[in-house]
Amino acid sequence: MALLKDNDSEQLSREFARLQNPVKLVLFTSAEGCEYCGLTEQLLGEVAGLSDKITVQGHDFERDRDQVAQYRIARVPALAIVRVENQVIQGVDHAHDRDYGIRFYGVPAGYEFAALISDIFDVSRGESGLNEQSKQMLAQLKEPLHLQVFSTPT
Repeated sequence: MALLKDNDSEQLSREFARLQNPVKLVLFTSAEGCEYCGLTEQLLGEVAGLSDKITVQGHDFERDRDQVAQYRIARVPALAIVRVENQVIQGVDHAHDRDYGIRFYGVPAGYEFAALISDIFDVSRGESGLNEQSKQMLAQLKEPLHLQVFSTPT
């Protein structure tokens, strides 16, 4: 049974036609002790099925330790949203990922689903939506900043 309603899928499909660059949803799951991994995988599969510019790349949290370290994943289910960029080197197209550090832990459902869709668009554009004043203030940071937003369905 589909998680997305038909009318929601149709609307998202129309909206996704505006995506500028391909986006990869890098999903980390585990076969052991992960109550929401299957649900998250199904939801992301349905979202990716709405646009040829969205793909899902799955990794096993226990087995794919290099990717866990690369994306700094702490628990599952986890999602990293990255932009796929093409670079021409000596006349040959080479795709590489641009990781902005956007992560979701748990199922991106409820209010988090709207944030997921918004983040997909932001990553596709390569633009945060911040105004110039905010960007200038952030450019003055001297040390890395680790920002986390927590939400619950209650």
